[in-house]
Formats: sequence, C-alpha cells, structure tokens
Amino acid sequence: MLRRPLVALVALGVSWTVVSASAVAADPAAPTPAPTSTPPLPEPWMRPGEVAPQAYQGTPQTQSLVASAPQRRSLGPGVRTAAVVADSAWSWYMDPRVLGTRTATYLSSVRNNGDIQVTKVARGSAELSHTVLAARFQADDHNAPSLTELPDGRIAAFWTAHSSVPARYRITKRPGDLSSFGPTLRLTGSGLESAPSTYTTMLQVEGAAYRYHLFTRRTSDNAWVMTRSKDLASWTPAVRLFAHEGREDPPYPKFVTAGDGTINIAVSDTMASPGQRSSMYHLTLRDGVFRQSDGTPIRTLAEVAGSAGQAPRPIDPREATLVYDGRSADGRARVYDIAVSGGVPTIVLTTGAEDGTWTYKWFRHLAGTWTMRTLDRAGGAQPSGITLRHDDADRVFLSRGEGDVGSRELYEYRTGDDGASWQARAVTHGSTKGNRTPAAPWGAQDGSVSTAWLAGPYTSFSSGQWATTVSIETTDPAPLELRSTWPIGWSKGKGIDGRITAGVGGVGVPGQRAWIVARLPGGEERRRNSALTDADGSVHLAVNRYYPRGTRVRVEVPAAGGWGRASTASVDTATDTTAIDLDSTWLPGWDRGLGVGASVTQVRDGAPRVGAKVWVLARFPGGTEQRRNSAVTDTQGSVHLGINRYYPKGTRIRLQVPAQSGWGSATSESHWTGS
Repeated sequence: MLRRPLVALVALGVSWTVVSASAVAADPAAPTPAPTSTPPLPEPWMRPGEVAPQAYQGTPQTQSLVASAPQRRSLGPGVRTAAVVADSAWSWYMDPRVLGTRTATYLSSVRNNGDIQVTKVARGSAELSHTVLAARFQADDHNAPSLTELPDGRIAAFWTAHSSVPARYRITKRPGDLSSFGPTLRLTGSGLESAPSTYTTMLQVEGAAYRYHLFTRRTSDNAWVMTRSKDLASWTPAVRLFAHEGREDPPYPKFVTAGDGTINIAVSDTMASPGQRSSMYHLTLRDGVFRQSDGTPIRTLAEVAGSAGQAPRPIDPREATLVYDGRSADGRARVYDIAVSGGVPTIVLTTGAEDGTWTYKWFRHLAGTWTMRTLDRAGGAQPSGITLRHDDADRVFLSRGEGDVGSRELYEYRTGDDGASWQARAVTHGSTKGNRTPAAPWGAQDGSVSTAWLAGPYTSFSSGQWATTVSIETTDPAPLELRSTWPIGWSKGKGIDGRITAGVGGVGVPGQRAWIVARLPGGEERRRNSALTDADGSVHLAVNRYYPRGTRVRVEVPAAGGWGRASTASVDTATDTTAIDLDSTWLPGWDRGLGVGASVTQVRDGAPRVGAKVWVLARFPGGTEQRRNSAVTDTQGSVHLGINRYYPKGTRIRLQVPAQSGWGSATSESHWTGS
C-alpha cells in the first residue's frame, strides 16, 4: 500500500540510488540472533499480543550506508536548494513549522536576535513576504511559531517563550497577507492565560465539536496540556494529557491529524536523557476517546480531564501501544515526527545506545502491527534530525553523516513497498557547516517545496547561538529579498538605493537587474530604466526628476535566471518622508523593572533605522500625557527603554518615534501599569 511512482523525479533529472532491503536493514520478524530470553513486558497489564512483536531487539540491527547522488547545483530548470531567511532557527516540538497552501509556503522561525517571525514564499513567482510577530522576544529556538491556515485563508501563528511566558497568538486580518497580523491574543478561558509554557502544536480537526486543538507544555509541572476552541476567541479549560513522575522528566509527544477526525499521537515515556531507557508508544484520540493502535479504549477525554467529581486521570504513555522498547540493544528512543497518509500512521525516531551509536528508525502500522526499519546507523555527535512528508509518508528526509555535525548532508529516502526496499538521493552536497532539523510542509499536497531545513553553524538552542539559514528544496525559483532606501530628494535627482539578497537578510546577489517602474497620473504602469547589482547585491537607480507630481514609483526585480520576483511598495513623488515601523515587546513585568524592548525599521520589517530617538510617553490617571525618557536605536535598529516601576496603577504608557530628519513618525499601542 501507499506505493507511488518516481516518474516525476526522473523527469526533473534527479538522480536516485536504489537500495535493497538488505542495504537499509529490514528488521526481521524476530531479532537475529534471538535473545536468550523474552524480556518482561513493560507493565503488568500488558499481554504479549498487545505489544508490537518488533518492539524489542536483542542485538543491534545491521545497516549499510546508502550511496548518495550528486546534488543539482544549477539554478536552471528543475530542483534547487534556496535560502529563505538568514540567521534563523527552529526546534522540534512545534508544528506545523512549514505550512503549504494553494498559493504559498509559510515558514516560522526565531532570528538569533530573538525576533519571532514568519516568512512567506509565493508559489510560482517565489516572491517573499516577511513579518516579525514579536521583536527581540527571546533568542531561543524553542519559540518558533506553529502555523495554520483558517478555512477563510487567514493565517494564525502560535508561540511561547521557553518556559517563561504564556502561549500567545496572532491572526492575519486578510487571507495570506502577513502585513495584516492583528493584535497579540491569549488563550482566554483555558487557564493558561498567565501560565508560562514551551512549544505549541496547532491541529484543525474537521468535524469535531471544537475545530482547533492547541497542545503546549506547561512550565509549572512540565505537563503537556490540550485546550480547544471553536472560534479562536475562547478556549476550553486545559487538560493534562500524560502522567509522569517528577517535573524534570516529561514525555516528548508529536501530534498529527489527517482530516479524518482522528488525532494520532506518538509519545515517549521519559525525556530520553542519557542513561534512560526511553520507549516509544502510539495512541489515538477520536470522538472523545483515547485508544491504543488497534482501537482498544484507554480512557475517555472526560476521564482524563476529571468530571462529575472524579479526579483527573492523565494517561501513562505505557498504557498506549508499545512501538519501540528502550531496553533494546539500540538504546533509548526520541520521537521526531508522525504522519498519516492513506489512513496509515508512520513514525520516525532516533535511538541512542550506551556505546555512542545512534540510529534513525522508521515505523508503519500495517495489518495490526508496527513494522520497523533502520535507515541509518552512525557514531559521533547526536542526531541532526529526521522528518516525514505529511502528504506522503513513503518519503523521509534525514541529516546523515558520521562524526562532526558540520559535515552532515541532507538526504531523502523513499520506499514504494512499505519499507521492504528503499531509494536514496542527496538533497545537499559538499556542505562545510552542516544541515540539520528538517521539516516537511503540512497542508497543500501539490506544492513546489519538498522540505525545509537549517543550513549553517549551530552551537546551542539558547542565547541566539546559531547562524543557520532556513533553506528549502523547491521546483520554483529561488526567493530574493529587495530592500530599498528612499532618501530625502529621491524624486528630485538623488534616486533610490537598494540591495538584493538570497532570502531575507542573506548574502548579496550580484548581476541581478532591478527596474524603476513608474505610473504617471492617469497612465499605466511601465518599466522605465534599470541597473545591475554589484558584487554585494547593491544597486543605485536614477529617478526622472521631472516626473509630474503624483507619479507612482516602485522598484521591481523580475523573475529571471532561476531567481524569483521581488518588488517594493509604490511611493508617490510628492512624498518626501520615509515611512517607519515601530515594533515593541511588552513582557510580563515590563512595568516592574523589566522595561520595554523595541525595534525601528524603514517600513514594516524593512532595513533597521539606526540612531532614531524613541520616547516613553506616560499619562497618569486623570492627568495629561507627557514625554518621560528616551533612548536611541543601535546599529540593528533595537532599543531598550526603562519604565518607572513606581508609576501608579492605571498609568497609560506608549512608545513614540517623532518625525525627524526626513523620517516619518510611529507610535506603539498603549499599555497600562498593573494590568
């Protein structure tokens, strides 16, 4: 089942290596050699028939490395790798990080300065859009948002700070328009409004009484909880899903739904720290009942939550179906992804043995049992990631290589016979700084992007210790970012300066042609004159100083040479100030000594505005608003402003950048002390 031809890949000229079942070790029905005795079942309530027969391995599986095909490096027709946003990262337990729709691919990430951000790549043209949901929030890759497309085409993004602030979310006001994100919202009614948490996963369960299901890990007890909503305005009280001993050893779950009303869950029984024997389990939630893989009920959601005076009864993961036994020779397990295609669940995970050997494993539930394959076995540093295509779980992407993470390449493995044989190809080739943490798109099944990952140096998940670029493999052009500077007098002879980069904040692209596009009053828009970018992607464009008043001018980079389209907004020649954007972050405690962080950019999410003075405006209850204190933005456009912690409760505070030196003004939303 789930067999799919490779004709399309052959047509694109992508080389594959055919690997037999013996090369990618196909697990026998019984371990070879057999263990001297059958290991005891993990819990006394389990019967032998309820445990997957391949869950335990008495000896390590054999596995041969797969020969790789050379990477297509040309920007000509076919498959290409491309940068999307520089200096950005994500972690593992927020989903979807990559969202496919009929018109675009959306990617969430955290920049190494702490910006929580979403980037959109339009299908076909590869035109980029980018927005910052919260500026200078927390430089930790656990904070990347989870994304979902609402039935009307709007985009919702959910995120947290690593164990330090409650989950929050924003929703665009218009379908697919990242510039229209509304205010930051809390999970009203969930009991989590003021509860710090880590990670978010957002699922839409069609046909359920509550369409939206949000999962997050509550900081107070490190418990994974679920809250639901019908309208993304009010939420049900959060329910703790899993029981575990002690706050410091939570399970790690992955959740997925495939539009059939069922949520599939893969979950470990421990944190999978070194020295632990973490095992992996599977269960489902449908129509308010948690069940094992074969449909055997575990408990109702009402029983898990506690109702009718009964205490809550969270599920011990070991009550679910055992998929992999952590006492096996290959060691402890950690889940990385779960997908359902053709109604069949598939799980990928890594294992770590005490001798420092790790494996990547693939599992599929067929004919009432879980089939297991080992796709890679190596020593050296810990695994760098594995993911499944969510529309086609026959396709697996993993970062492969011995030793140092910096030398690892990204590969795609594919099976057409439920794991009996495999084919493999290289997605990347000749990398010097590594490829890690792949994530395949959720959503639209016919998109141009096959997978996304992090390419480049990565030291740690915290304190912004990464310089990775969110990258994609795509059949569309490679996306470009166009940033422009319109100085005072731009329409009177000074012209417009721009810079074209590979992705948001990436390296400059030389030899790229940029055009002045103008529309005279009452006329049609036309390309007027052009120039090529220099070695670092910079370009200067002259503007006809005699254009009549009211002429609309923009800069455009047409799609060409394998690169996508880029364009600025149109500006009227009568306009002689440059618009700016003020983005501020008000963390809990801002009025009790923490203060407020902000960034000032040219237009929304544009180039940093350096040296801009930002003021704190305060109005006491019953008083008038006054300027209180100020600070000047640094080279990144960032600023931190102290707030008088002794302002009386109900003092209204906002930030303001006054118009200055040809730049426009901007003001933040108001906040009240003690609120």
